[in-house]
Amino acid sequence: MKPQYFDVGQDLPEHLAERTRLVNRRSQRLQNEFVLFRLHHAMRVHHNPAVDVAITMSNRLRIPLLVYLALPESYPNASDRHHSSIIDGVRQLQRQFYQRGIEYAFHLERRGHRGGHLRELSERAGVVVTEELPVEPLGTRTEKLASTIDVLTLCWKLEY
Repeated sequence: MKPQYFDVGQDLPEHLAERTRLVNRRSQRLQNEFVLFRLHHAMRVHHNPAVDVAITMSNRLRIPLLVYLALPESYPNASDRHHSSIIDGVRQLQRQFYQRGIEYAFHLERRGHRGGHLRELSERAGVVVTEELPVEPLGTRTEKLASTIDVLTLCWKLEY
């Protein structure tokens, strides 16, 4: 039987629970389609505690994990050189996630190909896990997303 409700302190190992923040408290009912991990900062599969939180939730709920990464082209200082480097890394990430049996989706945002993909995926997810990066514009994105969905949302708090 799948668990119906979530408790950070009881449902995650202590080393993950101590830096995992529950963002969306409007609903804690867990759905069944997949756990969504929104990758945006720590671009690595191994030695990534945010990924470990998502894997733990996926295993706990016995539902697949989907990793989603979007690369917008319209932020300050965006450049072809920077994006080429990111896209090369994205190919490696995809292979590494697939080797671990984890589904991975990459979206290159560009004119005519933008949209609410993250929100749509989030609404289908049982849990959304993301990294918390305390710098703008990333600092408030998770709260904005969580305020528009009725899905349990967790943040792994990065510390510098």
